[in-house]
Amino acid sequence: MKTFKMVRLLTCGLLSLLMCSVATAKTEKITLKQPIDFGGEAVIFNTTKGEVILNMYALPERVAKQIKPFKKGQCLEVQSKHGFFQDTGDGQYIQSIRPCKRTQSKAK
Repeated sequence: MKTFKMVRLLTCGLLSLLMCSVATAKTEKITLKQPIDFGGEAVIFNTTKGEVILNMYALPERVAKQIKPFKKGQCLEVQSKHGFFQDTGDGQYIQSIRPCKRTQSKAK
């Protein structure tokens, strides 16, 4: 019985921790005005909302691997701690960059 209570408490604690980390992430959709530009250490996103320059070496490794030569007009979904346009560390708080999920159109 004590083991069961301990497992329940640990499970509850882990779920709470997971929910807190997920809740703090901000997801934004951006549209590229130009293809992504790679310049030395910089990755330049020219979007419809403005230009964002990130330091390739400040990005988390898993995010750097997600950056591909995305094309003009492409929609990207960016998940970050502070927001893509308010990032304070040259990209270190960005958690993921991936193409927007396609929605299936309903056939009538």
